[in-house]
Amino acid sequence: MSEVAVAVWNSKTKKYVNVSWKRVMVRKSLDEICHYAEVEIPASERDLFHKHGIFQVRYLSKYISEGRDSYGGEYGFHPVTTVYIDQIDEETEKSSHGIIITGRSAARDIIDSKWSGTVSGNQTLLTVLRQIAGEFGFEEKDVICLPTNAGDFTKSVFSFSWENESPWAKLLTLADAQGFIITSNQLGGLYIEQPARSSCNWGFAIEEGVNVIHPRRSESGAEQFHEYIVNCCSKEGRAIDSTCPNKRKLTINLSEFIIDQEKLDRRAKTEMLRRREDRITCTLSGWGLSEGQIKKLGGTYHKEIFWEVNLLIPVKIPSCNMNANMLISQVEYSADSNSLSCDVTLVKPEAYR
Repeated sequence: MSEVAVAVWNSKTKKYVNVSWKRVMVRKSLDEICHYAEVEIPASERDLFHKHGIFQVRYLSKYISEGRDSYGGEYGFHPVTTVYIDQIDEETEKSSHGIIITGRSAARDIIDSKWSGTVSGNQTLLTVLRQIAGEFGFEEKDVICLPTNAGDFTKSVFSFSWENESPWAKLLTLADAQGFIITSNQLGGLYIEQPARSSCNWGFAIEEGVNVIHPRRSESGAEQFHEYIVNCCSKEGRAIDSTCPNKRKLTINLSEFIIDQEKLDRRAKTEMLRRREDRITCTLSGWGLSEGQIKKLGGTYHKEIFWEVNLLIPVKIPSCNMNANMLISQVEYSADSNSLSCDVTLVKPEAYR
């Protein structure tokens, strides 16, 4: 049977130490580069957790072919996420003593920092990202393109600079202009990948009556605009949202990029699609493939076993009038002593292409 484990990095022994836990929640989103993790621990484990320390949430199965030695040969494990501890909250009420640990992926340090810098020399997007991440302890192997066998498929950047700010927003805009997205990976590093990654033949699918516990649809117009304008290099890209009858406008100014008209129009259109998208969220049992599906893979190395953001999967939910390939935009894994479940949010892939 699959299990969840939590391990804390011991900086003295240079290895992870397994700890007891009461409740675990992990959230990954295409709209939030950092993974967010929350774990509730018993008081007996408090001394193992420290601000800025590292903990890893792991998924255990006897059919996972990696990480087996760490669990006495009985289980292999896949990391679900690796995060740095942001906060430790303790609450004592009568006989209860709750300790909540929260953390985010290592990219938090880049996002939260403000400084000035320049990357020159007509470098590729991957090289730019590696250079910036390198200032925060990321090694070259931590910042890669997905799939990993594709090498560096990113395009050259004429120049890249920032002044007393985080370069993160500019990095995301640059990636979007090249048709890529940037996400945190399960080990705390960074991926550059194309939107709507294929789920191959691993077995990912969502179908009402098969693996869906509770589907729900949400529509929101709170952040929707009628007109989207993107300015760059004395050019202007526009998109009109006919489904939004108000007269609100959103203007985005891109600086220090050389960009053609087609990419400007695409940027305006994708911004429009992301803000008007209707979302379907499904509660599923487990965190990914079933034990039987993992076994059929015949080994899990370089194969996906979790519901992950940016996966394009077939979805069939008659109650929501949905029968199409949909993109996973957010995943929230939950576990306690009795159950494992996952909330998967689905959107149309056009919003991220």
